[in-house]
Amino acid sequence: MKPIKSLLVLAIVCAPVVASAQGYYGRGGNGGAAVPGGFHNRTGRLAWGIGLGVGGMHDGGSAITSCENCDVQPLAGEADFHIGGVISPRLALLFEAQANVQTVHSDAFDGDTLLKQGAAMFAAQFWVLPQLWLKGGIGFANLQVDDAYFLEDFGTGVAFLGAAGVELMSARNFAIDLQGRILQTSYHSLDDNVTSATIGIGIDWY
Repeated sequence: MKPIKSLLVLAIVCAPVVASAQGYYGRGGNGGAAVPGGFHNRTGRLAWGIGLGVGGMHDGGSAITSCENCDVQPLAGEADFHIGGVISPRLALLFEAQANVQTVHSDAFDGDTLLKQGAAMFAAQFWVLPQLWLKGGIGFANLQVDDAYFLEDFGTGVAFLGAAGVELMSARNFAIDLQGRILQTSYHSLDDNVTSATIGIGIDWY
């Protein structure tokens, strides 16, 4: 299944949940007072956010992440989005989407060839400290190589997400965090694994 079709299917499946969350999670939880330990009381609130980061992509042996005709290995760009609900002061359940892109070939005449990876996952985010959280997720990913002349699709694989973040600006309804993300994917068509590691900034609303 193509990544866009897969995301549409997930959106259709999740639509009733998000619609009901508009009512339940919009109520604001239990007054907003901090709970023991200094954690924000975001319980019962809709959580969503976006992030951007940079880092690298590395494969386990097929060399698809190596850049031809490049003097240095280009950085990989990363963008992510999540939406879900906070079910306790320290735990949120989320739908997580992530995209990575990296140059794998550079030519003055034909331009750049890009390695593109998209992932859709279900994840849990846990606050270890009031401004420090950990996140883990599982889902599926799709990998493609794209240039001006062709699009090579390596198919769908299993995706595992591990992330950690520090809320640099932290309020009950809003947070800006510095986050690190590792996405590990496995593709049967390549008999290979691809690891993406990035660091970036996230913006979250509750």
